[in-house]
Amino acid sequence: MPPIPQDLAASMRALRAMGPSEALVERALSKLPERPERPAAEGGKRSQRAQSRWRWGAIIAAPALAALAVAVLLAGGGGASSPAIERSEERAVALPDDGHAWMHLDLWTHRHAEEPAVVHLEVPEHVRVRLPDGEGGALEEHCQQERCSHRLTRYRGDAPLSVAVAQPGRYEIHVRHESNEARVRERFVLTAVRD
Repeated sequence: MPPIPQDLAASMRALRAMGPSEALVERALSKLPERPERPAAEGGKRSQRAQSRWRWGAIIAAPALAALAVAVLLAGGGGASSPAIERSEERAVALPDDGHAWMHLDLWTHRHAEEPAVVHLEVPEHVRVRLPDGEGGALEEHCQQERCSHRLTRYRGDAPLSVAVAQPGRYEIHVRHESNEARVRERFVLTAVRD
């Protein structure tokens, strides 16, 4: 494109710098309809109405969002791909005259295939537990509270968990173990009697 001549560029700048005359502005403003007066409080009501709508929207949306979160949590399964398996087992334990009666808990860990399982073990007061120490040995824990909880990671082929009681009574032991393969809840009820 050829350049714009100097005299034309100067004329265009002068035209842009010009403004409308006072008479033209007066005449244009007089033709506009008059703006109705609004009290200041009405504008406040409008903003309150808008806030009220948002507030109601949030109140209505909150239960829906909570239901959605619960559905996602249930659908996700808490990390496990299969539903929880529950089982209960009752055993009678003959107590010796002196000392503790030890027994193995036959956990259904085969449900985890080759996956490591996180085990949550809950025992009542006066129950001893033999847990793996991670170095091939075992740690013995004695519950001296109303209930004691233990958490460990268990691999296929690990030594069984063992519990011991020394006093006659009924003892409920709850075990929950989870992996990517399964979720299992087991309840062992031990009835200890001395002959």
